[in-house]
Amino acid sequence: MSYLQRINYRPNMDGLAQSEQDSLRGKFDPGSVDVIINGDTIRWDYIEEIEVAMAARQTGLAGWIVKNMVMKGDRYHVAFYFGREEAVLINLTLPAAQYVVNTAAYYLSKRVTYTGPDGIAATSEV
Repeated sequence: MSYLQRINYRPNMDGLAQSEQDSLRGKFDPGSVDVIINGDTIRWDYIEEIEVAMAARQTGLAGWIVKNMVMKGDRYHVAFYFGREEAVLINLTLPAAQYVVNTAAYYLSKRVTYTGPDGIAATSEV
């Protein structure tokens, strides 16, 4: 089982495109005690798991058009699980997904299970 590894620096949005920054500002607002995701406030210490998944796309020409022309590449969903609930940020670019997960790694005060592609954030097995 993989756990999100804590980091000792606060990530910033400087490496994100302006459109990514604008999109995240309306959906993701981290603070020292809690995070606001899509308007819902969640305490960091309630979060038990973070999952990153590549957004599914239709196969064939329609899927290719959506992926490459509408979305301009692969997109990712980042889900935060707490208790019996979840909060999901959808259709993020890879840099935006990395920013979200690394921000969580900075603020989280306990071990949190991580599921998703390698390279999004540092993880540990212990």
